[in-house]
Amino acid sequence: MNVKNPIIQLSVIVIVSIIGTFLFAYASYVLNTDGLPDSFISLWNSWDTPHYLNIAREGYSGSTVNERHLMIVFFPLYPFLIKVCAFIFQNYLLSGLVVSNIAYIFAAIYLYKLVLLDFDTDYALRTVIYLSVFPTAFYLHAAYAESLFLALTITSFYYARKSKWGLSGVLGMLAAMTRINGVILAPVILIEYLHQREFKKENMGKDILWTFLIGFGFIIYIILNYTTYGDPLKFLEIQSGHWGMNLSLPTKGLLYSWGVTNFGDPAAKVALGWFQIVFSMLGLILTIYSFFRLRLSYSLYALATWLLSTSTSFMMSVPRFMLTIFPMFIVLAILGRRKEVNYSIIFLSLLFYALILSRSSDPDGHFSCSGLLHTGLHTIQTRPKALYGYAVIVRLKHLYLSLRRKVRPSFWLHVL
Repeated sequence: MNVKNPIIQLSVIVIVSIIGTFLFAYASYVLNTDGLPDSFISLWNSWDTPHYLNIAREGYSGSTVNERHLMIVFFPLYPFLIKVCAFIFQNYLLSGLVVSNIAYIFAAIYLYKLVLLDFDTDYALRTVIYLSVFPTAFYLHAAYAESLFLALTITSFYYARKSKWGLSGVLGMLAAMTRINGVILAPVILIEYLHQREFKKENMGKDILWTFLIGFGFIIYIILNYTTYGDPLKFLEIQSGHWGMNLSLPTKGLLYSWGVTNFGDPAAKVALGWFQIVFSMLGLILTIYSFFRLRLSYSLYALATWLLSTSTSFMMSVPRFMLTIFPMFIVLAILGRRKEVNYSIIFLSLLFYALILSRSSDPDGHFSCSGLLHTGLHTIQTRPKALYGYAVIVRLKHLYLSLRRKVRPSFWLHVL
């Protein structure tokens, strides 16, 4: 790629991504429903978006009316910014979309600048392109917290690389108020600090304290839980009780998804089966490769984010969670230096981008940015046979452990 005007090219990538996504979503809605939405943006008000908007309007509450008590699982910074913008636009959905897309612009710009610290313009532009065409990148334009979190995370890394630790710490703290992944930044930015100081005590200064500021973002969220419910960890209880999301090894969630691919209905096989497995493995492979090509802090952030995203008993949103692993896109940019690889990445990404976004218009005319995943989840909930695959695997595991306890080692030696 012969880059003559990188700023113009970066601007084109960002503008086409935003306008193209909204036009494609609108056209998909019309074609899938044979009707028109209430407005150009109303079709984006679905899935988790109403939750963010309700928090922006009414705040958090322990009341069970309209399930408001469940909203504590959503971190506060994004709905707070929506509320601020709503004073200007007098429309909460529009405000959410404005916040998300402004955040996407900052994420793209600072990702470009961050990559330039280690690579040339060619690599930097490819990284932004791969992020923008990633199959679930439309979440960066929806009223979701992904783009805000990504922007704050990337800028925190960028200013850490520039040794502006105060600014990096503040941005990291804000990231920790946006998504739970933000807590990862505290140890990772600290490692970046130590790396720049060659891990020598005599090179460290008082500015190291700024890295600890990041953790205060999560502490604020814990305090919010306590003041609302009297329980600082209430969000964990709700995640488990309402969404069935429990912390466990990634293998458990992967085995669950594998069981769905064997015994689920078609929609479930794709949404809660193959999508979860493929995106999990893609993220893991690129993360491992990053340890050989990228800075230690980048790779550790990627690994920690991958583990946090996949360490659940029930995988449902892994393709979206992988979007926040920005080092993954730098690795792809390295691999994409060969033209055939570059074209393949872009072509395949756009295919799945279009597939998932177009499928997000359901037959009833309700647009959902997670439509495909929602369909699969509905199938699992209403047709328990989709869980049979996972049940079989668990029973085989229990049988194996039982035999292992009962049969003496000498028996296996005799057989061998």
